[in-house]
Amino acid sequence: MKSLLIVALTALVAISGCTVLPKPQESSKLDKQRTPYASPASSRYAADIAEQLAAQATTASADMVVGVTTLSGVTSDYNEGTPFAQTLTQQLMTELHRQNIPLMDFKTTDFIRVTDSGDFALTRDYLEIDEILPITHVVVGTMAQHRQGVMVSARLVDINSKDVVSVAQTFIPEVVVRQLHEQGDKAIIRKAP
Repeated sequence: MKSLLIVALTALVAISGCTVLPKPQESSKLDKQRTPYASPASSRYAADIAEQLAAQATTASADMVVGVTTLSGVTSDYNEGTPFAQTLTQQLMTELHRQNIPLMDFKTTDFIRVTDSGDFALTRDYLEIDEILPITHVVVGTMAQHRQGVMVSARLVDINSKDVVSVAQTFIPEVVVRQLHEQGDKAIIRKAP
């Protein structure tokens, strides 16, 4: 009985040593640039826009200081941004920085506001923003609703001449757009279903 148990254990050990693992798959260039944390699916589309803007720019990035504005609805009066548009804009800033595009966060104040809710240096009050900023180019863009998602068109524009320096376009599926929902006045990022 003991010898049968030893034979069975030996066979089990031998079989487990013969496991064949699948060949590791090569990851794309975009995946290699990613940080190890899981990011929302919408950041992939922001990365696509940033790559297109950087690759097609007719002005050297060293000659630019870029401000990124909120993407607007294509039929809006360009004064409103949805939570999805605001989140995509923030992700776009991250991805443009990864493309070595010099950025300026023009919503950063010259002071830190200390409150009971936290300490803040960003503002949406135009009176707290410097009137003169060294921004040379601005990213502007629109979003158009589609049955199956949202078409995003972005442009890198010389702020003085209004010349379009670069363009980008991507389609974001509805399932990704729905990841961001409003709850009251707070935006919440949700996992894809």
